[in-house]
Amino acid sequence: MPSVHVFSNVSKASVVTASALRALSKSLSVALDSPEPSVLVQLSLDQPMLFAGSDAPCAFIHIRSIGKIDAEHNPKTAQALTATVTDVLGVPAERVFMNLSEVAASNWGAKGTTVNNLKK
Repeated sequence: MPSVHVFSNVSKASVVTASALRALSKSLSVALDSPEPSVLVQLSLDQPMLFAGSDAPCAFIHIRSIGKIDAEHNPKTAQALTATVTDVLGVPAERVFMNLSEVAASNWGAKGTTVNNLKK
């Protein structure tokens, strides 16, 4: 049940939101080898942001997942999501910052319970 939240100072008016959401969903699904119906995507545009002392277009990506957040998978995930954000938002790769967080199944809720209970 991975999720990705992309924050950017890029204007909403310059982005086809539905297409961007779909591209991010597909990218995370492929990168983490997770079924797309389990992927959650949030896109927050028009955010006041400053990166490396500049307010030029930039993005911050926060990925959360139960599993596959580790030294083996993170480089592929970082490359894939950076490429997608660069493509759909027009943010240069060097202005994309990312945080990847592993979440325990007991700390992730869905369908009124925790994921570890759903797996029982």
